[in-house]
Order: sequence, then structure tokens, then C-alpha cells
Amino acid sequence: PTMRVSGEVSQQFEKGTHPYQLMSLSNVYNEQELEDYVGRIRKLITIPIDLAFFCETKFDGLSMAIYYKAGRFSHALTRGDGKTGEDVSSNIKTIRSIPLKLSEDIDLCLRAEVVMPRDEFIKLNVRQEEAGAKIFANPRNAAAGTVRQLDSGVAAERCLDAYFYDILDRENHSITTHKEAVEMLKSLGFKTDPLSTYCEGMHEIIDFYKDLGEKRNSLNYDLDGVVIKVNDYNLYEELGSTGKSPRWAVAFKYEAEQAQTLIKNISVQVGRTGVLTPVAEFEPVFLAGSTVRFASLHNWDEIRSKDIRIGDHVKIEKAGDIIPQVVTVLTEQRESDLEEFDLPKSCPACQSEVTQLADEVAFRCQNEQCIAKLLGKLKHFVSRDALNIQGIGESVVEQLLELNLIRNPLDLFGLSPDDFLRLKETKEKLASKLFKAVQARKNIELGRFIYALGISHVGLQSAYLIADSFKTLSAIAESRKEDLETLDGIGPVMADSIASFFDSKYYIQIIQSMNEYNVTVEDVELSKDNLTNVGILSSESICFTGKLEKFPRSKAQEIAKQNGAVVHSSLSKSTTILVYGEKAGSKLKKAQNMGIQLWTEDEFLQKVEASE
Repeated sequence: PTMRVSGEVSQQFEKGTHPYQLMSLSNVYNEQELEDYVGRIRKLITIPIDLAFFCETKFDGLSMAIYYKAGRFSHALTRGDGKTGEDVSSNIKTIRSIPLKLSEDIDLCLRAEVVMPRDEFIKLNVRQEEAGAKIFANPRNAAAGTVRQLDSGVAAERCLDAYFYDILDRENHSITTHKEAVEMLKSLGFKTDPLSTYCEGMHEIIDFYKDLGEKRNSLNYDLDGVVIKVNDYNLYEELGSTGKSPRWAVAFKYEAEQAQTLIKNISVQVGRTGVLTPVAEFEPVFLAGSTVRFASLHNWDEIRSKDIRIGDHVKIEKAGDIIPQVVTVLTEQRESDLEEFDLPKSCPACQSEVTQLADEVAFRCQNEQCIAKLLGKLKHFVSRDALNIQGIGESVVEQLLELNLIRNPLDLFGLSPDDFLRLKETKEKLASKLFKAVQARKNIELGRFIYALGISHVGLQSAYLIADSFKTLSAIAESRKEDLETLDGIGPVMADSIASFFDSKYYIQIIQSMNEYNVTVEDVELSKDNLTNVGILSSESICFTGKLEKFPRSKAQEIAKQNGAVVHSSLSKSTTILVYGEKAGSKLKKAQNMGIQLWTEDEFLQKVEASE
């Protein structure tokens, strides 16, 4: 028991890399959307089979990756951006539902949801109020704040709980279905969702969803939906993923809590891509754990279709229990003299022309020097998932623009300590700290740089996909739309946006600033973590499927990389070889239909051993 509370006080949390990417789930909100999702899954599977699913509670907590070595707790990382998280092991070890030693001496890479039980949440807020400290809005916020406490003794006092729901290194264990994975977790002593169940079809999924919904308010933890997973692991690789989410799982969310309020005003904001977004300001109202004052109205089609006007009484809800949105206007309460809200004829930030592209509902400012667009680009450039420059927040960026010190995000690297001294309430020590924080980011990872550029439609996962596929910035800049569309998860709209960006005058400015300030972008093939040797497989693009006998699939992928191959998790037009093992599933059939060369595990080993 003494191992549970270390009393350790950290100065900061170290970063750690996830060996398996932690993806988020896409959502469905009604039975028709669920039916459409299942229909799309069936179309992607090349061999017709009876689909089975495994349904679980979607706990409203904090997602974690927890690692065990030789049967003992090793460390725990927050999800972070899905690739890198914070090491919060000292706090996670205080959670009594997380075993520190297993019944078997095995290595495991697991996902779990850390939650704060409702009764503990009430007790915590009573203690916080008595101490004159911050009151938490909801159990999820309390759990997130507790996991990131620098003093593990504080974390121990708050009685968090954890539910384990996935084995990420499943290829290293004799499991072929998610049902088997859950049973394995239980047998090893892990706490799992007690309500989870195997479902053979739509009707059983919906029954589980409705039954859980009826129990929802009586449970001692918050939940916001049901997680539905394809049960057969052999289908996962064939189904693949989008840029952000796996196709083999989806979250079926419950109807959001609603509230009524009054629209006091509608303002227009200009984002980094020039899109004009109307934003409603409400009479403050408490909804789903927090006070809501603003909500995006998205675009003018949304305003027109819902007939939203300043002075209207409206119903609002939080989409996904997070993002406030207007559901409907209570027109029966509308005063007769309320006027329709008109689209601005010019950009509210720079007064330049506003236009609408033929295939878009959005209106955009076309001025590349628009101060609002540049502010948005700079805020994105320094954000956590982009360059993560500490200390350079919105206030600093706004002042740098007001002082005319920068004209594009790369100009940050040309600033001197004296430039930072011109900021309000900034002394020499802080100016030096800000200068060093910027300079420390002059060597930038390619995937992170592509995301930081703020290209329309390109998210973090898509940016890394592009980087991993093209390897260098120059190769991406010279790629054609047709080249980009061959990548799994890159559609024609995103491909067109990427190609247009690298053909723009703005990108020329970016390159000029990079050269002027000696900023370098690290090519993927030169990155230590992605180093690919020239070898006997240097001209091959290889994919693995099925269970291998000699070693885990992760080891086989590493061997292929060491011999020069490009390794992908799913089949694509560029795949030249599929290496298959036992229970290869439908991916083998798909490769045959695509004319891809097929190797057994022994044939693969013979090839690489012949080069030694």
C-alpha cells in the first residue's frame, strides 16, 4: 500500500511518445446515422460476413495509455495529441483500481479512462469551497486537473477511478477479437466496464444504448454515450482510419442537455483562412457543467435556415457535451420589430472585399495581409499541437502585430530580445525568455511544420500522414493534386487546398523568411525516429497482415524498415508487397484483387536474411 502514495512533487511533466497512435472517435447521434455507419463498414469489407460488435460505456473522463513491463506498472501517459503525451505516472499510481503488479509477467500497452466518481466529486467541491479554492465545473474537469497535479499526494486524496478498455499491442498476444481482449483484461485483474456486452446486430446495439440511457443518471460516474467497436480484429486493418478516427469504431452519443437564453448580439469574426464566422452572444446560462455566453453560428446558411436574429429567444445545447450551438429559435416569443442579420459586404477587420467560392457556403476575406487572418495564423502557429512555443500567447501575438514587427508566422524567428522588450509590462528577463523560447523551435519536425502552416482542411493527423508519405518539404511543395489524392484519408477538397497553398505567394513569403532566419524543417528520412536504411527492400512499400509465428508484427515492421522498405498499416495503390500470416482475413483477398505481390512470413525472412 505504501507504493500508492509517493509524496512526489514534480516541477513539470516530461513528454513521452506513444508507440501506438491514440486516435479519437467519430460520432453518430441517432439510429439513422448509426445505420449509415454500419452500412459504410459493410461496403468496405471485401468478403461478406456477419458483422458482430462489442459495445461499451463511453466514460466521460480522461483517456490514458498505461504500460506494464514484465507484469509490473511501468508508466502512464496522457493522450496528448495522440502521438505524444505527458508522463503522469506518479499520479496514476495513486489510483487503487490500477494494479501495480499483475498475475502474469507480461508486457502490455493499454488504454484506460480515468474518471472521478460522482460522490467523490461532490466531496471534493465541498473541500474546495471550505478552503476557498477553485470549484470544479464537472467530474471530467476535476479528473483532468487531478491527473496533472504536480504533487501526487494531492492526487491520492481525490480518489480517482479507472476503467481499462483496450489492448494496443494486441499482435503480441493470442487475441483476435475485442471480446477476447476484454476477457484477458479481466483475467489479469484490470477493472473493465461492467456493462459492456457483445452485440450481433443493430437491434442489440440499440437495445444496449437505450438500456444504458435509462441507467445513466443512477450510475456513480458521468458518461456521454456508447462506444461501438467491430469485434473482429482481422477487419481492423482493412477498415483503416480517417485522418483522426478509426473506421472500426464509433461513439453513439446521447441527446445533449438543452437550455433557453436570449441572443444579445451577433458579431463577425475572421479566422486564419479568411472565413467570416458569425458568433452569437447570449444572456449567460448554465448548461452541462459550465456557463455559456457565446456560440458560433457557423455561416450565413445556418443563420438563414434557422432565421436567427439579435433579440431572439433560443434553445441551445452543447454538441458532444462540449461545443455550444443554437438548436432552434423560439419564434413564438419573438418581438415583431426584430430585423434579419445581414452579411457584411466587406471584411470587418480590414475592410477588404468579401467573396464566396462556388463550392463553399463560407464567405472569405481575400486580403492576404488582413490583420485578423494573420492573427489567426500566428495563434495557430505557436499553439500546442503546432510549434508549441511557450509564453507566446494571444496577448503577445496581438502586440507584435500592433507594433508591425511581423508579417508572417516565420518572422517570429527574426525578432530580437529588444523587440520583445517593447511589449507591455515586459522586463529584460522575460524578453530574454521569450526570445529563447522562439529560437529553440528553429529546427522543426516536418509533420508538425505542415500542421503549423494552417492549411485549410489539414488537421494534425493529416499533416503527419503527408509528411510520412512525401518525406521532405520540397517533395510536398512540388506534389500535384493527383499525387495527394492517392493517400488514404486525403480527399479531393483537401488535396486541392494543399496544392493551392504551396502554389501561393504566401508560401513564397514563408520560404523567404525561413531562409533569412535560418529556420530548418527536418526531413522524415533524416529524423532519428524514422530513419530508413538503404537495403534490399529499399524500392518496396510493404504491408503486414495476420498473425506471424516467428515474432510480433511490430518487430517484422522494424526489420522491413531496417532493410529500406516503407511500411504502411493499410493497403494502398503504392503497396508493392503484402506479407501475410495466420488468419490473414479479407486483406489478403483484397491484395490479390489489386495484383499486389504476396509473401509468406518465411518468404519475407528468406529475403532479408539473404542480404545479411
